[in-house]
Amino acid sequence: MRWALFLFALSFTAFAVQSGDALMYLALANDFILTGEWRQIDPYLYSLPGGTLVWWHEYLSYLIFYGAWWTLGYAGLTLVKVLVLSAMFYVALNSEPRARNGGALWIALFMLAILAGSFRYIERSSMFSDLFTLGLAATLLKTTRPSRKFFLGLAGFFWLWIQLHPGFVAGLIFLGVWCLWELYHSRVTREFYWLALTPAALLLNPLGFEGALYPFQFAFNEARTLKLYNFEWMPAYHPAFRFAPETLAFWILSLASLILLLRARALKTLGAVFALIAFALSAQTVRFVPWSSLLLLICIKPYAELTRVRLDRPWLRRGIAILLFAVAAKNLTFGYMSSSGQRLPRLGLDPKFFPSTTIEFLKQRPIPGRLYNSHDFGSALVWNGIRPIFHHGFVTDMQFYKGDVMGALGTRERFLELADKYGWTMLLVDKFNGYREMHRILSPIPEWKIVAEDEAAYLIYKMPDPPHAR
Repeated sequence: MRWALFLFALSFTAFAVQSGDALMYLALANDFILTGEWRQIDPYLYSLPGGTLVWWHEYLSYLIFYGAWWTLGYAGLTLVKVLVLSAMFYVALNSEPRARNGGALWIALFMLAILAGSFRYIERSSMFSDLFTLGLAATLLKTTRPSRKFFLGLAGFFWLWIQLHPGFVAGLIFLGVWCLWELYHSRVTREFYWLALTPAALLLNPLGFEGALYPFQFAFNEARTLKLYNFEWMPAYHPAFRFAPETLAFWILSLASLILLLRARALKTLGAVFALIAFALSAQTVRFVPWSSLLLLICIKPYAELTRVRLDRPWLRRGIAILLFAVAAKNLTFGYMSSSGQRLPRLGLDPKFFPSTTIEFLKQRPIPGRLYNSHDFGSALVWNGIRPIFHHGFVTDMQFYKGDVMGALGTRERFLELADKYGWTMLLVDKFNGYREMHRILSPIPEWKIVAEDEAAYLIYKMPDPPHAR
């Protein structure tokens, strides 16, 4: 049954590249890391000349993605994602008691967890933090009276983590709670002095002390603004997710976890505390759902059984296994529908997310002036050599983000003011969100005309009518 569950989960990861950030990883590795240009001035924007580009905090992730792309092309990006997510599934399935893997209740909860996290099964450096958070929490749950070797390994673990991604704060939370738990139960030994190596290891990064502080500074600055506009930073209870199947699966899983812990009278266990932390973090920030949903599974696994209804019949187990294989086969053959649209089992870039055709048109037939681009297309433009651009997803100047990036989609007067400020004559607008706002703004202005389109975007040029046509 474990292999059936693993294949079921894996089938939700094997689809074309959808994350625009992945292309920025390639550009940053190519333009900065491999050339030895370790500077923090953003060369990609005309809107913020001399602005800061924050990238040193996850340089190792960029190198991994770049190495995968250099070896296998865009298929390599998908492979990295599949491998990292597979490791996460393995952690959940390999947790004790493994006998629960064949139980009908835990299977149903596992399916909910996969559905809940599937919206974030994309090519992002944050998936390394997802894996490390889940792996650390699962290890701490089964660790008592650790040895010196354990703490030395822990320091190395956090050292590697900070090279990959700044999401180690969640790991520090779980580690701190675990230490307090051990202290409360009088299991702290002299070996715990070696724990001091962990914060020391976090200082060994390209930015030093600043790199260790970065995620805390981000949480109290940029993240507060992004929670207002950027879906991945919004809480799970935000109205935008009210009817999303992934969010509904997360709430059902959370409720089931609470019921199981109450039924087992296990609220005073470390697993219950970890489950509460996982739920709280994901309820406040939806991007944490992929690892938190799997951690909930691990925390409730000892109690995830039906006590009054027997469903462990051999014929039922075979039926469930066949169902899991059938769903996996369907996903790997025809894809599946997510809240972000259809996901197809193909290699390369997903044409619904990357404006390849319009970018080629833009390269071949530009007009004088500057290009405005939607948030999601900045990375693709940079990777395709169209520079400088208006905006990309690595901008950390939140005044610019609120005033100009989001302001361009506000009133017609504000858009025209910004168009005059930056000299916009070309607009690359995404079809899913940006065009609705741009159509509202530009429809009364006939000089803005669509000149090219593809599955992802419209390319709009400012083309005043010639005098004889008026």
